[in-house]
Amino acid sequence: MKRVRVKVNDEWYDVRVGDLHQSPVEVEVDGETLLVEIGDPSDAALPPRRPPPPKTELPGLRGITQGNDRVIRCPLPGKVVSISVSKGQELDSGDEICLLESMKMEQSVRMAQSGVVKGVKIKKNQTVEAGHPLVELQ
Repeated sequence: MKRVRVKVNDEWYDVRVGDLHQSPVEVEVDGETLLVEIGDPSDAALPPRRPPPPKTELPGLRGITQGNDRVIRCPLPGKVVSISVSKGQELDSGDEICLLESMKMEQSVRMAQSGVVKGVKIKKNQTVEAGHPLVELQ
């Protein structure tokens, strides 16, 4: 994540910004992690500002989505330790997809959006690269 300082309404914030090619983008503001959509500045009408998600959300990496792609992809290379989803399961943003071992650390990979699992594209103990499909959504 890249560190930046931003000023909003005369207040300064320390912000860490994740991969801008991922949607939504993971942003950390003064220690609180948020998922944000980034639009084109030329957009005519901006949607109303939404409150940040509750802090009770469990930590973890977010799966990568590309545009309108209904496939959730692996955010980093590693080995699948366990799979937490099954075909037909309804998932919300933040729900765990799998547990991944990367660089001798276990990371929970979570949903970046809600949806129903159409298919699971990984198996336990499988080695995956960044961008590898984890689940397909309906």
